[in-house]
Amino acid sequence: MLGWGKRLGLGLLFVFLGLNFGLAGLLVWLSGSTPKIEGDVLVDGLTAPVTVARNDAGVPMIQAGSDGDAYFALGYVHAQDRLWQMESMRRIGAGRMAEIVGTLSASAGDSVLPFDRLTRGLGLYRRAEEIYQRASPDLKLALERYADGVNAYLNTRDGALPPEFVVLFHEPEPWKPADSLVWQQLMAGQLGSNWPAELNRLRMIEAGLGPDQIAFLFQAPDSRKPDMPPLLQGLLFPGEIDAATRLAAALPARIAAGGASNAWALSGSKTESGKPLLANDPHLRLTNPNLWYLARIETPDDTLAGVTVPGVPFLILGHNNHIAWGFTTPLADTQDLFIEHVDPNDPARYLTPDGNQTFEIREERFRIGDREVSETFRTTRNGPVLSDIWSDARQRGQKTVLALSATSLKPGDNSVESVLLLNRARSVDEAIEALSDFSSPPQNVTLADKDGAIALLLAGRMPERKTGEGFMPADGATGSGDWIGWIDSDRLPLIRNPDSHMVVQANDHVARRDPALSLSREFVAPFRTERIHERLQEFGSGATAQAQTDLQMDNFSSDVQHTRELLLRHLDPEALSDLERDMVEKLRQWNGEMRRDRLEPLVYTLWTALLHRKIFGDELGYLISDYKRVYPHMFDAVLTDAQEWCDDIRSTIVEPCTVPVRDSLQEAIARLSAKFGQNPEDWRWGKAHESRFRHLLWSRVPFLDKLLDTQIATDGGDFTVNRGSPAVQISETDFSFYNVHGAGIRAVYDLSDLDASLFSLSLGQSGNPFSEFYHDQAEAWANGRYRRISTSEVSSERTLTLRPN
Repeated sequence: MLGWGKRLGLGLLFVFLGLNFGLAGLLVWLSGSTPKIEGDVLVDGLTAPVTVARNDAGVPMIQAGSDGDAYFALGYVHAQDRLWQMESMRRIGAGRMAEIVGTLSASAGDSVLPFDRLTRGLGLYRRAEEIYQRASPDLKLALERYADGVNAYLNTRDGALPPEFVVLFHEPEPWKPADSLVWQQLMAGQLGSNWPAELNRLRMIEAGLGPDQIAFLFQAPDSRKPDMPPLLQGLLFPGEIDAATRLAAALPARIAAGGASNAWALSGSKTESGKPLLANDPHLRLTNPNLWYLARIETPDDTLAGVTVPGVPFLILGHNNHIAWGFTTPLADTQDLFIEHVDPNDPARYLTPDGNQTFEIREERFRIGDREVSETFRTTRNGPVLSDIWSDARQRGQKTVLALSATSLKPGDNSVESVLLLNRARSVDEAIEALSDFSSPPQNVTLADKDGAIALLLAGRMPERKTGEGFMPADGATGSGDWIGWIDSDRLPLIRNPDSHMVVQANDHVARRDPALSLSREFVAPFRTERIHERLQEFGSGATAQAQTDLQMDNFSSDVQHTRELLLRHLDPEALSDLERDMVEKLRQWNGEMRRDRLEPLVYTLWTALLHRKIFGDELGYLISDYKRVYPHMFDAVLTDAQEWCDDIRSTIVEPCTVPVRDSLQEAIARLSAKFGQNPEDWRWGKAHESRFRHLLWSRVPFLDKLLDTQIATDGGDFTVNRGSPAVQISETDFSFYNVHGAGIRAVYDLSDLDASLFSLSLGQSGNPFSEFYHDQAEAWANGRYRRISTSEVSSERTLTLRPN
């Protein structure tokens, strides 16, 4: 007989082998979740066969005999490659994520319940259903046929579902037309969201900052300070502000404010071909999977190619046979907070300029796994009550509440109809007409057509206020900040075939037809716009598509030269160590390029981030985390005109600006030495500036977050054309500058040969980690390599034919 030690050893060996064989079997089974992309599939709902040929990056080229079958096929391939993205999108929009996450544990379900309360409290999915009910026949056809395609895939697929469904023990419900419309509601909240900024300013008032200080902190890049309305401090209970603050801090990436982008168009007189070129790279939070999905769709009537969103049956960015278009966000102020006064004699009512009104009350039931909870939400004439959404902080006996007014929450939103018409436009003039009824989120739209026309316009509804600009929360009882209608579209920006033969937009001010019109105080400094103009002028009359891709990857940071000289003037070299003087000299010689292989961008970014905290941290205290973006124009304002901000009000000594400038540089060098070693040759921007593509589910699971999320060193910064906005995270012991916001897609459209248009997609076409197309494009994207979406690039061996059953 074997001894107990040998028996234990053999037992452990069998357990080890069993676990490995079991794991291997599980992985083999999960690998079957990748879709079939060649051969024939019989499906219900098609009127004729449709072919789907893929290139070596997995981009589908759909050839269909009708628009209806094309929508069907797009729904089918979206479901093949991005089913979890589509499922999570519709559940976030409908406020139903806790249902499936709660199957893991009660605490997991409770952790996402605030997201559900937010979108349910705002009524996003109800609005999507309303839009579907009043949709035109053409829009209903697109939504319904797309849903048929998604469901055809669900009904015919073989093997396992994608891993997220397996982990959550979840089977997706059939797709419904309204599921496709909720994405626009989510994007309207993300790209048109400035209510957290209003809330931050309200918190600054409650913390004791004066109106002059707040106006200084939020001055525009052109040094204009906002007109401060009468201060409303003391109207809200601390719990009410806290509830709204916690809500703003908890916003998931798909809802939280954040959007930028570059777009420009050149007329034929500026290009080698004699036809326009249009470039666009929208900047959003970098996620896993990527928001965007490339596709080409051919029907007898037209060809569409470019950027789609899984779950949506249209081309969002791209070209047809006649025009090309791109979007940037104008950062327009289309959301306002209102302080509503509860009627002291009847808590079911609130005060208005015309007497008291009854709160609209709505009850919603939420499932968290197997249990249910009920929540009550209130709405005023201005919009939903935000603090009700964060129910665990709801106050009893409030005197006031905080309500949100937003263009996307108002009736009559026709944005989706406009996008459908844009897809079919045959000229710049037709595209402008198609966008005349666009509602939200407001967008700057760049256009070009094959006949040589170019244009830039702002599309979307902009609120006209009784008084003010929406910079601070308004008093709902007085009605002084009420929305009284929409600004006439004839006053909004429109540039058509300018004498300069180019249009450029990078989130800065757009020239307005009405100079008196103010759309926002939060536009971006024109560094990217100025750099794009400078490079376009260098092309002369010989611009090519390849030159535009090079420009999209431009890493020169235009803010560096002025800010660097400003900082160096406040340094005494004699007060620095040898290493610090060496770094100063390197910064002096630096050409301003934010390249991943250089140390100067790392030193400069950390120095300015620490200086920002030293200048503003004493006045703002804990609120510095809400004012953490480093804006060069604020350094200019402080170091040249308002040096009293350099004084640390917590000390008895009055410090000149030389003190925080020197101290922050010394601290930066010390922190870099501690993190990357004493040898500056080991300090590189790419070590701190990695693009992080976080998955909604895997990023929360230890080990899987590192295995399935992607990180890759990237160039760029906040003010480079190749935008790589760092998330500035500085603690007492560490710091990081992960690139979390940039161009998930870059595109250049050549109107002389639209099939020669170029695209660069981050990550890959598939959201399934077992697919060959999961993250296969990450390295090409980081290094600026582009590809075409052309039928000449597909392989007959990778063609799937969908046939009517």
